[in-house]
Amino acid sequence: MRQILRNCSILWLLCLVLMPVSAQAQRLVRDAEIEALMHDYSRPLFRAAGLDPARVGISLINDRNLNAFVTNGQNIYVHTGLILEAEEPNMVIGVLAHEIGHITGGHLARGAEAASTAQRPALIATILGMGSILAGAGDLGLALITGGQQLAVRNFLTYSRGQEAAADNTALQLLEATEQSAEGIIDMMDSLANQEILSEVYQDPYARSHPMSRDRVKAYRNGARNSPFKDVRDPEKRIFRHKMAQAKIYGFLDSPSTTFRRYRNKDTQPARYARAIAYFRQGSRDKALDAVRGLIREMPNNPWLRELEGQIYYETGLAAQGIEPYRKAVSLRPDEPLLLIGLASCLLGKGTAGGAANQAVNQEAIDYLRAALRVDPLNGPAYLQMSKGYGQLGETALAQWALAEYYAAAGRKEARKHAQRALKGLPKGSVEYIRTVDILSSIKR
Repeated sequence: MRQILRNCSILWLLCLVLMPVSAQAQRLVRDAEIEALMHDYSRPLFRAAGLDPARVGISLINDRNLNAFVTNGQNIYVHTGLILEAEEPNMVIGVLAHEIGHITGGHLARGAEAASTAQRPALIATILGMGSILAGAGDLGLALITGGQQLAVRNFLTYSRGQEAAADNTALQLLEATEQSAEGIIDMMDSLANQEILSEVYQDPYARSHPMSRDRVKAYRNGARNSPFKDVRDPEKRIFRHKMAQAKIYGFLDSPSTTFRRYRNKDTQPARYARAIAYFRQGSRDKALDAVRGLIREMPNNPWLRELEGQIYYETGLAAQGIEPYRKAVSLRPDEPLLLIGLASCLLGKGTAGGAANQAVNQEAIDYLRAALRVDPLNGPAYLQMSKGYGQLGETALAQWALAEYYAAAGRKEARKHAQRALKGLPKGSVEYIRTVDILSSIKR
């Protein structure tokens, strides 16, 4: 029976290839600076592919493995490990071009059909095998099950390799159309192709979810050989932004001691950025502020440094002092929802004191949150902060509505409870009333 279960697990392989990202939702991370960088990398590629950049989502997953994938329609998920492992931006850009190839090829929808088709002989073989086992022919039953499952996997992997080849071809076309080199993704493919001999335990997920072979690397090299952009390198400004993003990821995701060791004896701006974050996470507020202010003096128009200064104040209990750094950040990037939410959060921290003056502060915070939600309408933390703001204003029904939106964005049943409370006090026909009714109809009991 153990052998049967082991063989049946191959069926799960076909399902896992198409697993939605909801299972990884707890590892999604938001960062305005890195998201902006990924969008800047991908925007020319989207346009070259005939896609509307505003309709394609790019999300970050906190995972040190090198990987990127497409799921849920036009949504690209990038592991932080891909950014860290990429020695230059061109490598990430090449991977994004490949993933866009999966979107334009409709591979996600077709992959579901292919998996279903591949499973049919496996299911039939499993049924026949189980019948043979029950009839006393155990060896024949196991052979039927094993053979059927292996056939299913071979059929699906054949289809998957065809998808990867098509996406590779699209990636080359997109890089050519945007006058960029394919050398970055070729180098990555070359290194991952070497992992084919490794156990899956030691392989990068990209090597497992994107079947590799020396033939694919050869096809890439042949396709890029005559490109006039073969030797084009990333602009220095782009390389700098990439290194700053890497420093930020290391600073926030590694322990402070690891970050200090990694950037020991380095006086570059990315190294100082990483150390400023490490000081902050270590609880050394003054050292963190000194480090980030030194960088601001050198780069006064960098909104992310202002954001970090505001975040340090906010998260160390000095929300009111974080207002001005966040105001400056917003003035530099006025349509960035995460910066607007940061500014609103600091204003709400000041607004807890009450009084007429702070009533205005709370209302200003709510206005910023509404502006953020116009750009990022499913941002749960914005609704959570809005609930706090309305609570401080004494607007109980609106506070309950905002909480309902917060839980609804996460698909949680608590949304119903808060929506029911909100309906009792919201004006009928108001936008909030209509949205609350929608929540009640969409969230099951």
